[in-house]
Amino acid sequence: MARRVLPPLKALRAFEAAARHASFTAAAEELSITHSAVSQQIRILEDYLGHALFAREARGVVLLPHARAYFLEVQASLDRISSATLAARSPGAQRVLRVCTSPSLAMKWLIPRLAGFQALAPGVEVQLSTLGRPFIERADAGSDVVVRRTPMQRPGHTCVRCLDDYLLPVASPRFIQKNRIQTAADCLGHPLLQVRGSMDAWPRWFGLAGLEVPSQLPGPVFDHQFLCLQAATNDLGLAMAPRCLLEEDIQAGRLRPLFEGPRLPSLGIYAMYRTETPVAALARQFVDWLGHL
Repeated sequence: MARRVLPPLKALRAFEAAARHASFTAAAEELSITHSAVSQQIRILEDYLGHALFAREARGVVLLPHARAYFLEVQASLDRISSATLAARSPGAQRVLRVCTSPSLAMKWLIPRLAGFQALAPGVEVQLSTLGRPFIERADAGSDVVVRRTPMQRPGHTCVRCLDDYLLPVASPRFIQKNRIQTAADCLGHPLLQVRGSMDAWPRWFGLAGLEVPSQLPGPVFDHQFLCLQAATNDLGLAMAPRCLLEEDIQAGRLRPLFEGPRLPSLGIYAMYRTETPVAALARQFVDWLGHL
């Protein structure tokens, strides 16, 4: 069957990028072309289809409701073309996806779930690397995907919020039983384990619990969240930690939440991936998978 209804590929790429970013300017930066070139390609596609695709607004562009389904099909098709092209370049070769995150997210959240992605994409090798908070800003230089607890913005990249999260106080069951911690005020009489870079977590939580405490509280300070959790597991005190990092320890009975609330809102988890590389489609597949965990 002849396939004659094929709009220009340049126009489809401009449309997909503009719809994903809700911005002609961001699409132009990603595609390394001018804003006017993106506008021209969109006009070509709109003329080809016979109707408008975007509503132009002061802060950018908005995909019209009837164009949403078309965008999703075009995006999926471009991803398939990218994957097929990569496979054709290196037939039989194992695909590699380079993922960088923090040590705590790697150890407590990503690695315990990574087998799920390997089952979804058995021909992919995920090369996981870690960088501490002061250095992860440089991670995009050699990584296809960067996962961290704050939003990121880079030219030629897309950042997606993968998970909503909150912080809560935990301790080992032995510590809780021994010390009979029943109220938020009871926590003040015990070592408060803290993480460098998140020293305001305990004071903010106490504020939500209705207690006035100093902006800086005494207690052991650790460089990484996973070290703080290990200290709590070994009965060294109370830890304040993101819920996403606690699931295995809670299920295994190593840690237990002290109270049902209050829950301290967290930034969540974000993943940023390159949009113009041979593995862009694979990176997007990985990020989509993260969003469904």
